[in-house]
Amino acid sequence: MMKPVSLITILLFYFLLHASVVRAGQIPVAMSQGEFTIAIAKSGYPLYFLDEQGNAAGLMTDLWRLWAKKQEVAVTFVATDKWVESLEKVKTGEIDIHAGLATTPDRQQHFSMSRALFSVKSHFYLHQKFSDITNGNNLTPYSVGVLKGSSNVETIRKYYPALALKVFDTETALFDAALNGKILAFANTLGISKKYKAHNELSNLFPTAKRINFFQDDIVAAVAKDNLALADFVEQGLAKISTEEQAAIEQKWLGLGKQDDVLTLAFYTRHAPFSAISPTGKPQGLFIDLWKLWSKHTGQKIDFVGKSLDESIALVKKKQVDVVVSYPQSKQMRSPLLPAWHLYTSNSQVYVSNRLENIENLIDLSGKTLGVYHTAPYKENIQAQYPDIKLAYFSSTDEMIHAAELEQIDAMLGSVENLRVKLVQNNLQSSFRLLEKPVYQAKMYSLVAKDNQQLAQEIKQGFEQIPINELQEIEKRWLVYRQESYFDLHSQKVKLDAPERDWLSQQASVKVGMVKKWQPMEFIDKQGEFRGINRDVLDIVSQRTGLKFQYTGFDNWETLYQALLDKKVDLVGSAEPNEMRKRHLLFTDSYWQLPWVILHQRHLGHQPSIDFFYGKRLAIVKGYDMISYFRKTYPQISLTLVDNGDDGLLAVQKGLADGFVETLAIASELIKRESLVTLMISVVEEHTVDYSHIAVRKDWPALNSIIDKALLSISQDEKDIIYENWFGLQISTGLDKTVVMRLAVQVTIFILIVLIIIMLWNRRLKTVISRTKALQVKMDHMATHDSLTGLANRVLLKDRLNMSILQHHRQHAKLAVLFIDLDGFKNINDTHGHDVGDELLIQIARRLEACVRKSDTVVRFGGDEFVLLLTDLHKSSEAAYIAGKVLKRAQQPFELSTITARIGCSVGIAMYPDDGETDTDLLKVADTLMYQVKAKGKNHFRFSS
Repeated sequence: MMKPVSLITILLFYFLLHASVVRAGQIPVAMSQGEFTIAIAKSGYPLYFLDEQGNAAGLMTDLWRLWAKKQEVAVTFVATDKWVESLEKVKTGEIDIHAGLATTPDRQQHFSMSRALFSVKSHFYLHQKFSDITNGNNLTPYSVGVLKGSSNVETIRKYYPALALKVFDTETALFDAALNGKILAFANTLGISKKYKAHNELSNLFPTAKRINFFQDDIVAAVAKDNLALADFVEQGLAKISTEEQAAIEQKWLGLGKQDDVLTLAFYTRHAPFSAISPTGKPQGLFIDLWKLWSKHTGQKIDFVGKSLDESIALVKKKQVDVVVSYPQSKQMRSPLLPAWHLYTSNSQVYVSNRLENIENLIDLSGKTLGVYHTAPYKENIQAQYPDIKLAYFSSTDEMIHAAELEQIDAMLGSVENLRVKLVQNNLQSSFRLLEKPVYQAKMYSLVAKDNQQLAQEIKQGFEQIPINELQEIEKRWLVYRQESYFDLHSQKVKLDAPERDWLSQQASVKVGMVKKWQPMEFIDKQGEFRGINRDVLDIVSQRTGLKFQYTGFDNWETLYQALLDKKVDLVGSAEPNEMRKRHLLFTDSYWQLPWVILHQRHLGHQPSIDFFYGKRLAIVKGYDMISYFRKTYPQISLTLVDNGDDGLLAVQKGLADGFVETLAIASELIKRESLVTLMISVVEEHTVDYSHIAVRKDWPALNSIIDKALLSISQDEKDIIYENWFGLQISTGLDKTVVMRLAVQVTIFILIVLIIIMLWNRRLKTVISRTKALQVKMDHMATHDSLTGLANRVLLKDRLNMSILQHHRQHAKLAVLFIDLDGFKNINDTHGHDVGDELLIQIARRLEACVRKSDTVVRFGGDEFVLLLTDLHKSSEAAYIAGKVLKRAQQPFELSTITARIGCSVGIAMYPDDGETDTDLLKVADTLMYQVKAKGKNHFRFSS
């Protein structure tokens, strides 16, 4: 019989067993009780925070409440003031689970982590005063605020080791420092919390559009490293949460908070002058104004959100924004969204460095390096057409400009206006020049979600009702290079009805047949391009209708006409309708008219009447409608049919025909081209005028109607320009071919000698010009820069200060003039010599440059006096901040060749427009204030009030 076991023994056995299991990480106490504690931060909006009633709220708290429901357990949220404190309590097991944190190598050593729950981005938030900072490396002169214990500390130290970090214990302390101007940049993952007491004010100072993404990471749940059972239990519950449930929570907290009656538009912030942000963080640019105009005409409220192109696409797919303002659609760059409206077409051209001479077109860059965007739709064409040009690919204009400044590339190909703005911003506008040709085009589309056909239709209808003159006014406001600007060209486009638009949308291209040798109406030039009057007319038609033409050449008119009947081509030019042709083809209205003439031997004299050719033979091109006219009206005249104009001319020269019947255009071109003085042209009265029409295949009436509308839009001035291009009629100025050949033999030696002399002279002249240009560049630089320090001098200061005053007057912005005088420099210069003094001036110049932005100007005013011109300011405190940096850097030791020197400086600060509205007034005030500082003890700065 077994002895009864005492209660104490049972309890002791249970305690020992339970303790051993827990130590092994198998059955945590919380799991056995069905209750869990979860760590959150008191201020971590929107992931987690305490609401006004002190209750836990946020994306992660909603997720954990859903998790608890799935696992049928209870959860209690424990909020901590400091981020590090929440991590430590989970690490030691005092709290069971951390609600959510980013992964870092250090955290992976101390925690067991769940699968990725959400993806978030970390950003540098920049003060609105910054205008030229495009990546984290540009923040090197400034202290960057960061939250203690956050993953951003480890990430920044890894990827941006040169940045100076200022660590804050709490998020509130971080935001307070930014609000009070103690830091001008800070790193944060969750943005500016809406629960922060001065959220709106801080958001205005640090606009979202100016932030820079520097890292993307996953948010995960975490438990203590040895608590494997709990980690597994957490993972089981997370797996029960469906994708739809998680997406609903994400949309609730990570959406952009747009109102139902407001259309939200994402725009690219670094594409000035098309879309960018103002110094105060507001959206601006041509595309922004186009959409504002759309809003005005439709009555639909809109709101703008600054994002990158990739972010914009992702947000529309998630339904967090409605529209991508502009996106360059091409074969190389396809978006997964629906094009709602062709917003604009921008021109791209080449900017070439001024250090390269004799570069007039793209082919002159052979052996040089050309910068292009890696997504450019024309890069394959350039590679094929200019194989000797080296291409360097870039993802942004800023990267390309930087490479050009370092002379890593010789030229840049991109949006004309965008490159112009960037060059001006970087003070490089005088270092590059624009080539007129070639011109490449990029079409920009506004995009919506694939399933949002209704919105796409509303956008289309809204833009279609905007008068073209209003669109042109916006274009004039933003663009400098307006040759053939988009809306100016668009204003000439013909209006098509619905059936015509439908037909046009279904056609990739229209095949045009042309005769290979029929100058000046149509022909193939030496480069294999189709040219002539008909090509010029069709180019205008294409431009004004959107028709795309594909050209095919034929040896003669007869085979061309047959190809049209067989539908191997879709249309031909210079066709004359008759009853038979009208049964098989459609004809447009006449677009060109010239008289028929007879080309004949000069010794026959001028023949104003057709009667002279009775009983004679005339040559005429096969297939011409004029053949039936002659046979019916003038049976007394025999006809010889030829394939083309050259054969007709040859028949007259060899006496096989007494004349050649052609239009004035063709006949005059033949004589001019062949330089024949033995032939002449007679315009006979009995001949009818040739009316040129475009013949179109019978089954395409919509095409015929579209072309008719385009032809009607061509003005007489435009026709006159085409006429002048092709009719330089100088019949009697040439020589016969045999004469030309004989004279050529006699003068060849003389010409060669002259050419050699010219070549030698040109080579010498080129050398002289090159030296002169180099000398001129050097002299220009010497005239505007200090020879010792390389800084700008008084001349350049006056120019930049006056330009800045005009610009800031228009923008109602502030600028500052800092007049700096070195304290203690004279003693060093007198004691140790001018060479040591020059060393000191050069070093102080470099330190001053490090204190300011690229857009600011550092000037050596004279002797040991310097001036700083600070632009785009909003408060005098910004100038004070720079002055403080100057004082601090000036007081640091200078390692010179013979001594270690210590100096200081006195700074007077004049603000525009408060202290003056001219360059003279501002410099005078700043100079006076600087001497007041010297009189009161030096090593300080002073404002006028």
